[in-house]
Amino acid sequence: MENARLPMHVTGAQDVRRVSVLKATGLIEAAIDPAYDTGKGSYRLAQDALVICITDDGHAEIDRLRGGEGNGSSASPKKASNARLEPLDYLRAIESSAFPLRVQDREAIGCVEALKQAGFVDAVIGPALTWKAADGEPQGLAVIKRITPFGRAHLARSATR
Repeated sequence: MENARLPMHVTGAQDVRRVSVLKATGLIEAAIDPAYDTGKGSYRLAQDALVICITDDGHAEIDRLRGGEGNGSSASPKKASNARLEPLDYLRAIESSAFPLRVQDREAIGCVEALKQAGFVDAVIGPALTWKAADGEPQGLAVIKRITPFGRAHLARSATR
């Protein structure tokens, strides 16, 4: 993907899932077509994604995998000024939570969406759960049912690194 022209449109459930995992791990920035209710009580997987760019962390990981710039000093730490909540940090933060977990913070809901698309959590997100705050502003709502076995396996792998 590093040599690909960005932005890049990705179609197909498997490729979109890969994009979701890369987005959830903070290696790329991407817009993913959200899953939607089919009307039968089930959700279809996203079929489209737009990869916007490879992040600094993504480039550092590519360098690391290529064995470049040796001792890991090429890995750029997450910038303090970029205080954006990362999906995998959020996954670690909720690892010991009691489920179902109700999420109302917009930034956290974005993380839940990325984690859901990556297959790390089972969650319900969407307009059907939107409500208005006291000030009349629409507020999003997500309910995380559980961290999936795939998500738990990722947490276990990252704990051993």
